Amino acid sequence: MLNAQAVKDWLKLAPNPAEGGLLRSVYLSSLTVPNKVLPGFPPAKRARAICGAIYYFLEHPDCSVMHRVTGDMLYHFYTGDPVQMLLLYPVGSPVRAEVCVLGNNLAQKQNPMKAIPGGTWLGSRLMSGGSWALMGVSMAPGFDAIDYTIGDRNQLMTQYPEQADLIEQLTRKS
Repeated sequence: MLNAQAVKDWLKLAPNPAEGGLLRSVYLSSLTVPNKVLPGFPPAKRARAICGAIYYFLEHPDCSVMHRVTGDMLYHFYTGDPVQMLLLYPVGSPVRAEVCVLGNNLAQKQNPMKAIPGGTWLGSRLMSGGSWALMGVSMAPGFDAIDYTIGDRNQLMTQYPEQADLIEQLTRKS
C-alpha cells in the first residue's frame, strides 16, 4: 500500500529545514549558462545549470513557507492529497495574487501542473483533512541558493494585505 513513509523511503527524501517539507534533487543539467546571459539574476560563483528538478513532499501538519526564487518554476502534482498554494506575483504582473489547488482531480478544477514566473512569492499547505502529497518542481535555470529567499511575514503582509490570513499561516514568526 502506498503511504507517506513508503514514498519518503523509496524516494530518499530529506528535510528542508528552511522551507519545510522534504525534498531530493533528482536532476541538474550538465549544460550551463554563464552569469552574463541571465540579466536580473544575482551573480553565481559558477555557471548555472540550464535546468534542474526536485521531488517535494508535504506531510500534515507541515507547510512550505513563503519563498521565492529568481528563475521560473513548474510545479507538478504526482500523488496524495490536494495542496493549496498561495502565489504573490511581482509588481507589474497582470495578476497580483492567486490561490490555486494542486491535485489530480480535474473535475474539481485542481491543477496537475502550475507554471510560476521567477520572482513570485509562493507557499503551500495541504488542503483541510489532507495527510500528504508528492510533487515535483522543475526550475530554469537550475537551483542556486543565491536565488532563494524566505519571505518575511510583516513585509509580505504590508505588500499584500488582502492575503494576510494565508501569509500568516505560511510564514514563521519574525
